[in-house]
Amino acid sequence: MTSPRWEDLATRARGLGTHLLDRSAIASLAELENMEALGNALRGYGYPIPEGARTADDLDLAVRRHAGSRLSMLARWAGNRSALLAVIFEDEDRRSIRALVRGAVQGAPSDLRLAGLIPTPALPERALRELALQPSPGAIAVLLTSWGNAYGAALLRAAKATQPDLLAIESCLSITFARRALDGARGTGSALVVDYVRDTIDLENATAALILAAGEADSPGNTAFVEGGRRLSLGTFLEAIAAGDAGAAGRRLAAVFRPTPLAAAFERAADASGIEKQLQRARIVMIRAAERRDPAGPASVLGFALRVRAEVLDVRHAIWGIVLGAPRGRPGGAVAAGF
Repeated sequence: MTSPRWEDLATRARGLGTHLLDRSAIASLAELENMEALGNALRGYGYPIPEGARTADDLDLAVRRHAGSRLSMLARWAGNRSALLAVIFEDEDRRSIRALVRGAVQGAPSDLRLAGLIPTPALPERALRELALQPSPGAIAVLLTSWGNAYGAALLRAAKATQPDLLAIESCLSITFARRALDGARGTGSALVVDYVRDTIDLENATAALILAAGEADSPGNTAFVEGGRRLSLGTFLEAIAAGDAGAAGRRLAAVFRPTPLAAAFERAADASGIEKQLQRARIVMIRAAERRDPAGPASVLGFALRVRAEVLDVRHAIWGIVLGAPRGRPGGAVAAGF
């Protein structure tokens, strides 16, 4: 079987990438004083911000729709190379379902549950909105199952308890993701894509280890570990948890990820909540190096998807900086999607 060719898709991904926000654009958003000014600025950058949009929910809806449309455009161009895009969409679907489950457990308002989620062909905006209205993880599982979504059955098994174990549910979602994403990656015929998925699994495991080391969950560590990564073993995962706090766990995990840029993120880890942007930045650096080695390969497509996610994080930081009254002019560790 002949491996797919990626030149045209890689070129289109790089072209789309030129429209992502760079560091100066992100910095300028962080300086704005109110939602109206931010909405006007985003509209100028091509975001579908309706006239009169002045709330965080209005802007967040536009952010996720814009991100979803960018990835959908790439999917339309992919043709018979859809396995590569499936890997990207699987990651977004897993993220979305995880966030929606957390929101249901916490009893968060539906709009807050949707914040930062990126629509995909399997979970478009309308589906995400319906899921965000569900009162419990079990109800989310039932709805997903009725749609034939692969995560529904897995979630249904884990969400039966009256007081669901959130870490166990998230582990179940990660196991399903790992199986499906690895199958999809192998279908691309690209070792780079397989390694990309295995790195994603490693980072999910490492983040879970930080949570467990900090005592934020009481599930046994070995049940939270997901097989399929390429750097982090179960033994090291358990050692990191046993370190006793997130800082010590991060230093143990950093050793596993050297000499990649991921190591620095774990060395600075004070807790699991603040590490997402740092890991996103590190992965963008790594995928850019792969792009330089093989400009005609799938790295440009993966890199574009990473930068779309990074832009979502950065724009949401600007939105919430205004909501919370943060000092202006401080991007606060922005990922800078366009670099």
